[in-house]
Formats: sequence, C-alpha cells, structure tokens
Amino acid sequence: MWARWILIVVLCGGGVVIALCVPIIGFSLLADGVEEMGAASALSDRGRHTIGTVQDTRAESSGPGSGVDHYMLVGFAAPDGGRHDVWVSGEKDVGDAARVLYDPRDPEVAITGSVTGKRVDGIVHIIGGAIMSIGVLIGYAVGGWSRLRSGRPRGAHGIT
Repeated sequence: MWARWILIVVLCGGGVVIALCVPIIGFSLLADGVEEMGAASALSDRGRHTIGTVQDTRAESSGPGSGVDHYMLVGFAAPDGGRHDVWVSGEKDVGDAARVLYDPRDPEVAITGSVTGKRVDGIVHIIGGAIMSIGVLIGYAVGGWSRLRSGRPRGAHGIT
C-alpha cells in the first residue's frame, strides 16, 4: 500500500516539475526571440560591414542525435579604432577572413550571416516560446475549467 503512494507522489511531483518548467522555458524562448528581433532591426537600420579574422572555433551539440552547431570567434576593428571579438555562428577555419555586420552603437551585436536569418531565428523563438508558455498555460486553464464544469472534485483520479 505505501509503495503505491510513494509511486503516486513521485509521478505527481515529476508532473508538477515538468508543468512548471515548460512555461518557464517558453517565456525564456519568447524573450530571446524578442531580443533577436531587436538586434536584427538594429543591424538592418544602422549596421556596418567590415572584414574580420576567425580567431577560434568550437562545435556544440545539444545531445545524441541532435546535430552539431558550429561557432567561430571573429575579431574585427571598428572605424572608431576599437577592437572587438564576438562569437557568431559559422563554419570557417582559424585565420580565414569573415565578413561581419555589426551595430556601431553596440559592436558586440554582430553577425556573419544575413539579417533575414537573424529575423527568422527570432520569429521561430517567438512562436516556439508562445506555444510553450502561453499555449500550455491556456491548456491548464481549459483543463481546470472543464473539470470544474463537469463537477468532478479536485483529486478525483480514481486511485484508491
């Protein structure tokens, strides 16, 4: 009997953790998407092109079967004479030249790809974040409302 209750507590506790984490991750994605869209707009409005040099590279994987993302550290000199190093996505060798688009007001906002690609990333993060956060919260509300309307008391799950 006690083993069944321990199992219920563990399963419900895991469910609660997941139920809380999914919207939090969703809101983080949503915020990241908004930030990426802001950076894309800044680069589109006032971005300047320059040539930088790849100083370092790294590859990251999210886990087995997820593929590998390639990043490179690109160093470039801004017209104001300041030297800047930024990590950007891309796949070049150390010492290669890379065309950089950067924001003169904030040179740490830089890309080697297109502004359109940055916008697409932002839109994908916003949509994914909205689904994970707002969609899941609406699902919780609809589920609770339907349970309330059906007259089932809270905790009536049929486990004895």
